[in-house]
Amino acid sequence: MKKATLCYIIKNGKILLIKKKRGLGAGKYNGPGGKVEDGEDVFDSITREVEEELGIIPLNLELVGKLVFYWDDGEHDQTVFVFVSDNFEGKLISTDEAEPEWFPIDNIPFDKMWDDDKFWMPLMLKGRKFSGVFYFSNDNKLKRHAVEETNVIEL
Repeated sequence: MKKATLCYIIKNGKILLIKKKRGLGAGKYNGPGGKVEDGEDVFDSITREVEEELGIIPLNLELVGKLVFYWDDGEHDQTVFVFVSDNFEGKLISTDEAEPEWFPIDNIPFDKMWDDDKFWMPLMLKGRKFSGVFYFSNDNKLKRHAVEETNVIEL
């Protein structure tokens, strides 16, 4: 199964999201991240992906979640490792992959995000660790899911 990463920078009561410009989920808001390359660990991957997509390097990364996604056709099946960061270095930019936007924590645009986000993001925002499994149809509709708090995120 493919591995991927997501990062949410949470600072001053706001969360940094991106509006994806291409690929799976284009047009939706999400955290920056992407595929883990061969020979790369998830920490190196998320740092590289955030820098490629936004021109910044996330600081104080903490692994807080593990999400497993299945699609009916298996084409996009993946395990996603979710990180939070409380700061970054560099200048935040828009790229051909992503348009960054800050949102107040109490006004996250869940209606413009993947359907699974509303089930696990509240745990992340409360500082909890979590794991989840999500099943999507080929038209990207959430069919069923399970999410739980956990103390340890297994790589």
